Amino acid sequence: MSLYKAKGIVLKTTKLGEADKIITILTASRGKVRAVAKGIRKTKSKFGSRLEPFSHADMLLYAGRNGLDIVTQTELIQSFSEIRDDFDRLAFGSGMLDLAEKVSVEGDPDVALFNLLAKGLEATAWSKRNHRLLLTAFDLKLMSITGYLPKLDACTVCGNSAVELKRFSNERGGAVCERCFDEAGFGVPVRSAVLALMHELLRTKLIVVAEMDTVAKDEAEASRVVSDYVAYHLQTRLRSRECLTQLGSLT
Repeated sequence: MSLYKAKGIVLKTTKLGEADKIITILTASRGKVRAVAKGIRKTKSKFGSRLEPFSHADMLLYAGRNGLDIVTQTELIQSFSEIRDDFDRLAFGSGMLDLAEKVSVEGDPDVALFNLLAKGLEATAWSKRNHRLLLTAFDLKLMSITGYLPKLDACTVCGNSAVELKRFSNERGGAVCERCFDEAGFGVPVRSAVLALMHELLRTKLIVVAEMDTVAKDEAEASRVVSDYVAYHLQTRLRSRECLTQLGSLT
């Protein structure tokens, strides 16, 4: 086995045996990595709490031959304990981790995805509000870098940017004008203010989104539209999003 270093963010952990855990990590240099942290569940583990979900750390690992590497050393860069210790931050931050885990690929480096997740968690940990808005912005930016950028400034069917856009189509990948809806039936009703907010979120840094003032009705509708868009294109319902929906946090 070869030894390597990697900066990573812990996406999730799973118990293994009596004392170990499988740690799923998003790294900048190797994409998603699954590794065993031996003895981590013991009281006197050398890892302590440095390999909990959200933790950002420098890691030393052995490359395994069975799909599982082995974590040998960790040095914490940022714990993001502010997220783990606050229910609202935890709920929406988990939404970021889940989506990053879903789209990341083992052995396929994606620096843009890694940087987006790091910035998303930093903004979530720092901000005392706008956590739902941050998740919506994170989702839009992530869909953009994975090739599913929604078209928001012109009709995705006819391409006309001089018409009022009143619909949004997951199938066609963006906003739809009234004429194209009448002719082909693409899309569901979405207010123009919501489409404008989504467009602004795509262009705005997450740390700025954390302090934006928005209309609550627009924010809630944007959250619903974007959440449905993510679920449609990824063909999955993420557990964290289902929990947020049940709590009424995405509506």
